Amino acid sequence: MITQPFYRYLEFTLAQDKAFNALVYFAERIKPLYLTKATNLLYLANEMAVRQTGVPITWLNYKVLKLGQVSEDIYFKVKYDYHQLQKEEGVKAIRHLAVSVPPKHLRDGIILAPAEAFDDSQFSDYDIEILDHIIKAYGKLNFAQKSNGSDFIIELMELLDTDFKRSAFEVAYQSYLMQNEFCGIVCPDLEL
Repeated sequence: MITQPFYRYLEFTLAQDKAFNALVYFAERIKPLYLTKATNLLYLANEMAVRQTGVPITWLNYKVLKLGQVSEDIYFKVKYDYHQLQKEEGVKAIRHLAVSVPPKHLRDGIILAPAEAFDDSQFSDYDIEILDHIIKAYGKLNFAQKSNGSDFIIELMELLDTDFKRSAFEVAYQSYLMQNEFCGIVCPDLEL
């Protein structure tokens, strides 16, 4: 039986937990880290991994909105935490990140800060290299000025340009699904 107060947090899939952990990695290295920038960096890391190996880092689905490429799972969970902060409810839905309002002299948005330390056990050395590359290449850019008026879903399979990458993606995805199913059967009381 879990005695810690996990009941107040939202339930996460393994992919979402890994994605929030990646955002912790970004938030430890980029200050201030706005939600819009964070979701774009996460997308870029996944896209780079798919282009190189055929396998994304987090297995999230993205939708292109005016903010850029957004994983709705991540974006709306952070927005929920932000609205709880605004209402002064004191209920935190995300254990990984702390959300805050920027100081008056900075632009509007939601700032993310780590609420817990980055857990590297969910990531391979290759994953960390990709996250570091994305930080180096895009960490200082301002994503708020980016605008994209389209509204379509990006299918990661379309990024795979070889049969080898498609096969690697399919094998890795099947492994991910089996791990998700295994965790649901073996440890149903464990909330991710």
